[in-house]
Order: sequence, then C-alpha cells, then structure tokens
Amino acid sequence: MPRIGPDAARYLLAGQGERVPRPFHLRWLLPKLLGDEVVAWRLVWLVSWPLLAGSTFGWRIAAGDDWRVALAAAALLVGLPGILGPIVSIPVQVDLPSTALMVAGLWFIELGHPAQIVAGVAVLTVAASIRETVPVWAALTLWSVWPLVALVAPVVAFVLIRPSKVDPLGEPFQTIADHPIRTALEHHAGRWRDGWLMVAPWGVCLAALVGADWRLVLILALAYSQLLIATDTVRLIHHAAGPAMAAAAAHVIPIEWLLLAVAVHVVWFRVPERI
Repeated sequence: MPRIGPDAARYLLAGQGERVPRPFHLRWLLPKLLGDEVVAWRLVWLVSWPLLAGSTFGWRIAAGDDWRVALAAAALLVGLPGILGPIVSIPVQVDLPSTALMVAGLWFIELGHPAQIVAGVAVLTVAASIRETVPVWAALTLWSVWPLVALVAPVVAFVLIRPSKVDPLGEPFQTIADHPIRTALEHHAGRWRDGWLMVAPWGVCLAALVGADWRLVLILALAYSQLLIATDTVRLIHHAAGPAMAAAAAHVIPIEWLLLAVAVHVVWFRVPERI
C-alpha cells in the first residue's frame, strides 16, 4: 500500500473501530461503511470524480447557465489541485466524496420543487456525515438556509460519539490537536503573502474575482479563515470555495474563450501546492 498521510491513517483506524480525536470522530460514515479496506476507499474515490463533474454540470444547468458555461464550471472545479489533494490522501479521504455529494445536493435544491429540495437536504445530510462542514459551505454557495438542516448529522454525531483525547499517531499530531491555533499560525508563518500557495492554485478560477459580488468575497474570506485553525491550505480552501469560484469564473470568461481557459487550467506548467 502506498504511503498514507495522518488524516488517512485516522480514517483507517476509525474503520477498525478505534476512537479518533476531534473533528475526525464526526466523520464516521465512510470509516463505518468501508472499514480499513483500501480497495473500497479507492472505489469511492474514483466514483466521486464523475459524480462531482456531473453534479456540477447539472447544478449549473438548473441555475440557468448555458450548457457550455455549465460544462466549463465542472471542468474548472475538478481541475483544481486542492480537489485532487495531496498524494498521501489518495484514496483514503473524505474531502472528494463529501464535496461531490455536496454539489449533488446543491443541484437538487436548485431545481426548486419541494420534493427535490427534500432530496437535496437528504443528500447533504449524508455528506455531512462524511465531512461535518458541508452544510455550511453548501448554504453559503447556494445562499439558502435549506442546507443548514443537514447540520443535524454532525450535531447528533457530536452528542453520540466520544472523541479520543489522545491522538493515536502521537507527536507532533497531539500538539496540533491540543493547540490548533498556535500550530496553524506556526505552520503558515512567512507564507501568508506567498502567492504560489495562497493564490496561484486557483488557476483560471481567479477570473471569478472580476466583478465578484460580496457573497463570493464572504465565501472566500471564510474559506481562508480556516487557515487560522488548520495546518493544511490549498485542500481546505478549494473544497470550501471551489464550487462557487468555478461557477463564477465560468460566467466571467467569454464563451468563445472557455475551451482555451479550461485547457490552460487543467494542466500544470509547474506542479502546484496541493496540501
């Protein structure tokens, strides 16, 4: 088996029935279903890619976008390096499956029929059992209160599942768990204005900043605020703000330039930051 990162190790331990520290104890669904079978995790990871792309396309069509704009939004989102994530999180991770389900939930809610809204909330509830922050990012992206109903999943998990106070991976991860703000600031020290880390990984999605409205700015501000309590960077901000940024960028770029923009976006001229 390839080398795995600390988050992946915790999910595999949870799959074996061991208690894990917060917030990993809230992400119980995939460890419960997949256990420590890496092949099963890989299957979920692989299926998540077409689900994310297809759901993004469907969501944007439901929102009234031209099919070419919707297709470009899907390509821009799946092309973000943070969506792929670091090699040590492949395939054992919760980010990609939860984001794929989140966008599927956005699609159903965007369709607008009461039954479809209920279905969307149900999908988001499943996603929130995979990654607890999904309802918040879904609500901000769609600018709707309906996704917040799915917060019932992490709330119930918080009440019923006790986290371990001891990180099974030991140091330095115990220190990170005990002092998240301090370690986050130490990890990002000297890199807050590092454009290669903080800006460049967005690629062509930076076009979304042209004429950006205050809601997109708010999503970005909250996405970057995660860096105050977490040591990762690109992975966090792309899974949080990626759907909104990709959708906005596809609108800004003229349709006749979309194919070129996607071609430039999905290839790497220099290996980007992905963690």
